[in-house]
Amino acid sequence: MSEQGEKKFDPRMHSAEHIVNQTMVRMFHSGRCFSAHIEKRKSKLDYRFDRPLSGEEAGELENRVNEIILADMPVTEEFIPMADAETQFNLERLPEDAGGIIRIIRIGDYEPVRASARM
Repeated sequence: MSEQGEKKFDPRMHSAEHIVNQTMVRMFHSGRCFSAHIEKRKSKLDYRFDRPLSGEEAGELENRVNEIILADMPVTEEFIPMADAETQFNLERLPEDAGGIIRIIRIGDYEPVRASARM
């Protein structure tokens, strides 16, 4: 596949996904997205929601997400045992063979944004 056709991973887009998820939870008491397609140029998040967002709601969501991004909060990483992670986080999207130590990424105090298997 040519470089032009390759999908480009951008960790900023992945972190933005988690900020959008937490903002959806805070604004609408919704769950996290059930499907995400994250790329450098174009991304998509799918939510189970009982109605379309109004233009005003979508604008407020965008404003709140941008406020968090512009706040330039510190990003931290910690490693915790799987048993502790299970009591604190929804781990349903982790692979079954994730292992006993889980990596947690946080953006300030906004949310624990990522739980993943230790690489």
